[in-house]
Amino acid sequence: MSHRESAVTDVSPSAPPSSPPASKQRLAAQLLEPADVGFLDALRKAGLIAELEEDELLRVASEVDATDPDERWVELLELYYNVADPERRETRCTADRYFVQKVGQPATASGLVQRLSDLQPELGGISLERIGGPEGPLVLRAGEHFCAVLDEHEEEMDTDQIDLTDLDQPDVPMVTVRGLVRSTNVLLDRHGIRERLISLRGDDRREIYVRLGVTEAMALCQDGYLEDELPEDVMELAAW
Repeated sequence: MSHRESAVTDVSPSAPPSSPPASKQRLAAQLLEPADVGFLDALRKAGLIAELEEDELLRVASEVDATDPDERWVELLELYYNVADPERRETRCTADRYFVQKVGQPATASGLVQRLSDLQPELGGISLERIGGPEGPLVLRAGEHFCAVLDEHEEEMDTDQIDLTDLDQPDVPMVTVRGLVRSTNVLLDRHGIRERLISLRGDDRREIYVRLGVTEAMALCQDGYLEDELPEDVMELAAW
């Protein structure tokens, strides 16, 4: 037998090529509902959840277990922002100015204002004050600018009203989280900051806010991912 014949005879049948391993993004997409994928994609396009890639996306997709769409979306956000590592958690919340308040969670107005202030360092600190004496209006102040907090036309919100007794004013009306956010947005406007706090679509137990520009906010509104369904309501909350 010739060398050429031997070489041909010794060749064994080749194994079929193996399929490439599924990417973590594809695995995550299989675990998520199509509506979840659309929601997360829309947030990414708006400049949010920048670190939700590969390992983190797969982790979040693996851990979410709520069945109601609104609850699932809130849970996806909580899983992303409330990561175990405290440094990464602070970085993510600060980057997107992520602010959440839960119904029934103990909170005072001054405590909420401090949390809002920590997320808006450009304002140099926000304080809750009463101007013009004991009967004067309650305001948020940042530097030389201030904005009234209480509004007699304030709409009833899902989140519990916030206790203001820490101001030593037992007869003062209650104020909503949305009212504090709106006043914070007015201060951002008066400091020339175009990005504002916007209410993402939440559930019956949680209000969620992030900071966005007007173009990004309107895109999320159009797609139905904001608590405010009408553009004019988004503009009013944002003080644009």
